[in-house]
Amino acid sequence: MTILELMKETKFTGAEQLVVDYMHSQKYELANKTLKVAAKESFTSPSTFIRVANKLNFDGWNDLKSTFLKELTYFERDISTVDLNIPFSKNDSVLSIANKITELKKNTFDDIVDLLSYKELTKAVDYLNQRKSITIFASSVNLLLAEEFQFKMKRLKYPVTISSLESEHIYDALNMEEESCAILISYTGSSVKMLEIADILKDRRIPIIAITSFSDNILSKNANAILFMATRERLYSKVGHYSTNTSVTHLLDILYSALFAKNFESNMDHIVSTSKIADIRLATSRAMEE
Repeated sequence: MTILELMKETKFTGAEQLVVDYMHSQKYELANKTLKVAAKESFTSPSTFIRVANKLNFDGWNDLKSTFLKELTYFERDISTVDLNIPFSKNDSVLSIANKITELKKNTFDDIVDLLSYKELTKAVDYLNQRKSITIFASSVNLLLAEEFQFKMKRLKYPVTISSLESEHIYDALNMEEESCAILISYTGSSVKMLEIADILKDRRIPIIAITSFSDNILSKNANAILFMATRERLYSKVGHYSTNTSVTHLLDILYSALFAKNFESNMDHIVSTSKIADIRLATSRAMEE
């Protein structure tokens, strides 16, 4: 759940509601407001701001303000005329549908880049690079999307395992080597099974990389590094998982590419030499020629 949603569902006292209303009225102006100034302008007190922050699961005002502003920036940005949930209608031509799906995916890419944190991405890449093995936990179509990442990583000699049987997720988490790393993929970040896995990994001090929605969800709180998916897709009323699937694939591609770049020359030499032996094909156009 996002902070904006949590604010609507949380029960506040009269003074606390004044703080929430003040935040919504000031919006981006909050960036330059100190706690003392904000309390004075809202006719409340600094302690009331702290209570609101604590009710919303934040340690203090600065943490709440920072997340609130990030969410405002993300969700109020008008990214497209294409509806991510129902991007086309029955009256659209096939070319119109093609253009709209292409536009949707372009906007998803832009969303992902906007949500990327240099610090979080660097941590994720370092965890993957420094650990002896990697296990991916996911469900449904995310398992299939993870297979392409596993395929490419194996070509670079990175040992990647996918925990593909839901009944075996807990066993797999318990049996992971100490020098390993986990990638947990969950759009909501609230799946009971995924949170059980996260608890086990956290207790075993195995680093968790979460690929999840841009929200204050439990999975992201338990992760060591967080990569946010584009988060504009509804859970049920939609034509397909266009944006979430694109997000997962693109974020995994970014991780693969960043790892490749760690040892670019040797990885390039290895990929080319092994491909020439294992994947013998004839070019059918000049663009394919070496």
